[in-house]
Amino acid sequence: MSTRAVTILTLVGYTASLLGVGLWLRRRGGGFADYVIGGGRIPAWMLAVSFFANFVSSNSLVGHASKSYEVGLVWSWVAVTMVVCCAWSWWWLAPRFARFASATGATTLPDFYEHHWGRGASLVAAGVVLLGTFFYVLAVMRGTALVVQTSLEVSYPAALLAVWAVTVAYCVAGGFWADVSTDVLQAFVLFVGAAGLFIALAFASGQPATTPLRPAPIGLVLAVGLGGGLKLLTDPKQVMVFYAMPNERAASRFRVLGPILLAAVYACLFPIGWLARRVVPSVPQLEELVPRLVSDPGLLPAWLAPVYLIAVLAASMSSLDSALLVMAACAEKHLVAPTLRATVSTARTRALLGAFATAALAVSLRQLGGIIGLTTFAGAVVGAALTPTIIVALAGRPPPRRRALASMALGLAGAAAGRWLSERGSGPWLQDTFLGLAAATLPIAIGLLRTRVRRGSGGGHAPGL
Repeated sequence: MSTRAVTILTLVGYTASLLGVGLWLRRRGGGFADYVIGGGRIPAWMLAVSFFANFVSSNSLVGHASKSYEVGLVWSWVAVTMVVCCAWSWWWLAPRFARFASATGATTLPDFYEHHWGRGASLVAAGVVLLGTFFYVLAVMRGTALVVQTSLEVSYPAALLAVWAVTVAYCVAGGFWADVSTDVLQAFVLFVGAAGLFIALAFASGQPATTPLRPAPIGLVLAVGLGGGLKLLTDPKQVMVFYAMPNERAASRFRVLGPILLAAVYACLFPIGWLARRVVPSVPQLEELVPRLVSDPGLLPAWLAPVYLIAVLAASMSSLDSALLVMAACAEKHLVAPTLRATVSTARTRALLGAFATAALAVSLRQLGGIIGLTTFAGAVVGAALTPTIIVALAGRPPPRRRALASMALGLAGAAAGRWLSERGSGPWLQDTFLGLAAATLPIAIGLLRTRVRRGSGGGHAPGL
């Protein structure tokens, strides 16, 4: 049996298992909260594994894994930054978000803004979530489709269509329960795939690279790492995992599991490109490196192709389903249901999920940018616009409504300006992540400074702080 036939059979079997899980979990029924965050009934250890799995996507297995071919092991500092942010997210943010959700019944990140700053702030937050998450979905779909295209020898549009169909089918059916349940399987598969590729490359032989290393500026490395790190702090699909925790104690009990899993997989993935320089003389497009490695039997063992394809699909599906679910839940709860003056509906949420997936499919047919660039911008949009207000509010010092809105608006504008400047070669420090976060932090910092000055002069505590 040919390698292509084995790959197709493996893919069909894996897809069937995903669809089976989605259809089986559909029988659970329940309302909007059950569909979106599992109704607080999902075991905490499964949620911890899901947190890890839905962050590691094709952006990591294709984009970041390839980058060190061009810039060397300096790219590993991106991984270090993200693992540190992951640890802080679990140790500091997770118990506080779990406590907030238990006390208020929150199901979406904009609920946090509505609780602290009212309906207008939740609408702005919902818009930021939809925009940033959509760019992230585009990056994941592109990375997954590239591997499917190479592994199955099909056209890029056909590969995109396959990714879209599988994701929509099982996520529409099962919701967050399907997302988390399949994440447990997918976490194991993507770890096997990452470790398998690392080990195979370590013992492979071939022609060394003919192109010299071009070390990335430290500003770019930190910007990309921080962009990913911000997603681990305040990404709505990661926050959704914290909301789903049974209680604050459960969130604290499993706080080491996610960071350890992320560190182990990244230790295998980020050196891939650097190791590939020993066996691949050149590559036309950097994003084609990993698909080429796993599909060329002359370089690596034939069994690796189906294993890594399933690993990429596992990582991508675990990210796509949660991202699309976040978009659908935010749109339904904060835009559609209020406009219709109706209660939130699981049926409409399912329809919105399918609609957002279809929109991403249509946009992905045209390449809007590289995988890493899209991912970093998505992290900058959501992270820069929302992180400062979330941090100070969770610390018990929410700023006044006007200052919170200014922070979100400036963060979004700063991220867009940074993206525009970086594309025009403005320098490694003028990145979307840095400018966006600095702009969003400015009104918060000014407010805190004014409060301290008033306290020092005996003026008392400023209202709202």
